[in-house]
Amino acid sequence: MSSQTNNHSSRYDRRGFTLIELLVVISIIALLISILTPSLSRARAQAKGVACLARLKEFGNAIAAYEGISAGTLPPARWRPTDLQLPDDPQSGAQGTGMNPTDRLIEYGWSEILFAYVYMEEVREPESYPVQRNVDGRRFEKYFLCPGLGDDGVTSGHYRTYLPSWTANMPTDSKGRWLDTYRPLPDAAANREKIRPKMPLIGDANEYSERGDGIGNDDCSYIDAGEANYAGSDGRNGNRFSDRHSGGTNYLYQDLHAGWNTQLREELARDYDLNGVIDIEVRP
Repeated sequence: MSSQTNNHSSRYDRRGFTLIELLVVISIIALLISILTPSLSRARAQAKGVACLARLKEFGNAIAAYEGISAGTLPPARWRPTDLQLPDDPQSGAQGTGMNPTDRLIEYGWSEILFAYVYMEEVREPESYPVQRNVDGRRFEKYFLCPGLGDDGVTSGHYRTYLPSWTANMPTDSKGRWLDTYRPLPDAAANREKIRPKMPLIGDANEYSERGDGIGNDDCSYIDAGEANYAGSDGRNGNRFSDRHSGGTNYLYQDLHAGWNTQLREELARDYDLNGVIDIEVRP
């Protein structure tokens, strides 16, 4: 009798998991994954937001270096390199002989200028805004591309200057509102001391922007007055700031500190220079 009992116990000890037990284990693992996945996603998003702020702060350091050799002025938001040799364009038939043909003007911006102070290398690309648009990823190392965007290849440029700050020459009427006929000039850079405190210099820009020819090939490097919260023709393609990081936007401010804000985009849409007066509407 004892031998039969021992044999029975031995067979019982060697049995595997039942189907119900396996299902319970799998359910527990799935529950743990469902609980942890959002936390991991939030942690990754927060890490990208911190990396973006660090990048903006580096831009501030480069701006400070540039101000040291420019009598305190910011780099222009737009400039045209007159000594750039251009190849022939088979699509338009434009000839690349001589310097910048009038029908093939190449525009650079603040990012191309700062690139020289970041990597100590001149930019000589026959395409408008090549650094910001990440035309050559290996050379430019996506330095002007927000870490929160991932690998998008050639982009429309995702850090842009806020032109009213960058120029800081804003004529107003007797009530302190901007004149509706005024447009800041992207070629004229301001002295940072003339910029109103708390004004953004650079911010996260909309990755879906289609300003120019509609596909990003005729892009710009700045967000103009009236564009901070401009939705665009389809509700998302406006050349505006983007609430890309946890519902807010990362900015580099007048005093060269970087910060996150959830309301500034809407405030700038109403009051372009943050002087407390609602401005006359300026259409992009």
